[in-house]
Amino acid sequence: MTGASQHDTAVIFVTDNGYLGPSLLAALQLVAQGIDALADILIYTAGVDAALIETLQNGTGRAISFIALPDKSYLPPDGVAFAKNHVPVTSLARLVIAPHLGPTYQNIVYLDGDIQIVGDIAPLVRHRVRDGWIAAGRGSAWFDPDDRLGVNPAGYFDSLGGATRDSYFNAGVLACRRDTWAVYGPKALDAFFRNSEAFIRHDQSALNAVFQQNVEPLSPAYNFHNAYAGLRCHTIVAPKIIHFTGPAKPWKAAVPPWGWRFRQSYVDLLERFPELASVFKVETSAPQPSTSIRARISALRGARTRMSQRGAFRTYVNRHDFAVR
Repeated sequence: MTGASQHDTAVIFVTDNGYLGPSLLAALQLVAQGIDALADILIYTAGVDAALIETLQNGTGRAISFIALPDKSYLPPDGVAFAKNHVPVTSLARLVIAPHLGPTYQNIVYLDGDIQIVGDIAPLVRHRVRDGWIAAGRGSAWFDPDDRLGVNPAGYFDSLGGATRDSYFNAGVLACRRDTWAVYGPKALDAFFRNSEAFIRHDQSALNAVFQQNVEPLSPAYNFHNAYAGLRCHTIVAPKIIHFTGPAKPWKAAVPPWGWRFRQSYVDLLERFPELASVFKVETSAPQPSTSIRARISALRGARTRMSQRGAFRTYVNRHDFAVR
């Protein structure tokens, strides 16, 4: 930490080298809208070179604190599976973060690094979640009630022991009491270690399993992920946090639904912090979207489904009582 905190809320990122650049960009966007006047912004790092951390700390001043995380208890032991995709093993590190927080913090807002802050999130930072609950936004499973789209494999929700498609949350934006996280973080890690083959969404699976339906729903504006962007739901609700879910990140490729729209901010970040180039790269070439007949037919067949999903999204936004809107 760079000094004594005057806040009881911490906005937290937990990152390795791979997501250090994007996490820093999101943290700087928080500072730009004055969130550091409401909460401390902390970036916990795992396996990041100490000299690089010092350079970034010097470059950001007191608004953001970089903290090396020495705890390795999140690493899967022998015999524990970790489904290989774009999610790094260090995603589990946030589950052990509570003992490493300063004593003044009573409230936590956790943010993934693959986001951008595009609207006012002060209501989320000010919100106080009830004890034993978590505030989060829905994932995309509720769009697929009959498993027709194959969003999750058969039996996935049965493995979670009580979480439903409607309560199932995306774990990229979360808020809770610090005492709640101190209890449920280790519970989730233990649940993952015991059910790693079934918990293919890693810590997200585990968190849904331990919180069950004790979820305070956030408006989709606070976790506006790929499923919503692909349906052009920004015309229904204005995003505040855009979440680049899936492997196609905007600093890697110009693919739907984002294209190159958010790329320049990462280029600007590297110009401000050229030292990041040792661990972070912004691609310049873009794959071309398919224009084959098969792709066109597939798009036409999906139009009715997308229209239905947009209607469901509109109804959800208009009729739901969100904990934070």
